[in-house]
Amino acid sequence: MFRIWFTLWLLVLSVLPLTENKAQQYTEFRNSVTVKAFGLSVHLKESPYPEIFPNRLDNKGYTTLNFGGIIGYDRFLVRNDISVRVEQGFYADCAASMAGFSHVGFRAKIFRSGRHSVNGGIGPTLVYRHDWNRLEQYIDDGYFKKRGDWQYKFYWYGGEFEYNYQLSAQNDLSLTLIPGIPELISIGIGFRRRY
Repeated sequence: MFRIWFTLWLLVLSVLPLTENKAQQYTEFRNSVTVKAFGLSVHLKESPYPEIFPNRLDNKGYTTLNFGGIIGYDRFLVRNDISVRVEQGFYADCAASMAGFSHVGFRAKIFRSGRHSVNGGIGPTLVYRHDWNRLEQYIDDGYFKKRGDWQYKFYWYGGEFEYNYQLSAQNDLSLTLIPGIPELISIGIGFRRRY
């Protein structure tokens, strides 16, 4: 599992030039908007029912495509280093069911070198999905709570890691890693615009 993630990061870093364009100066912004395609889910353990994952990339359901998007808004509190982020995701989950998450949290810059930066964030997150109990092979383990036709789980500690590659003074290519520990890791890619 570590090798897959490490290989993905090396691939991203090898495609992007590591030299800083001296014409682009560091500018402080007050806001940013992020739009990302979501994604890819990598399960940390074998699923007991991979047959309900129609978009799985392997027979055991370790890797699954999820089709959807994430939109986020950041309000910078301290330079471009610390912000509050509001984020909303809608996607087809591993079982190709309508799902989503709503998140509010703090973000902080962990690392910056030239055009490269890594941010980390944490905050409360509500994850929800169309009830899997309607799927014949699914056996409810009680992890999600149920309300009507939906299942949901609230986390006080939901978060993400975000790698950004600065394309211009205001625009970044952005890669997100959302650790859904202990179940899975989700990956999204898109753009961030600071203003």
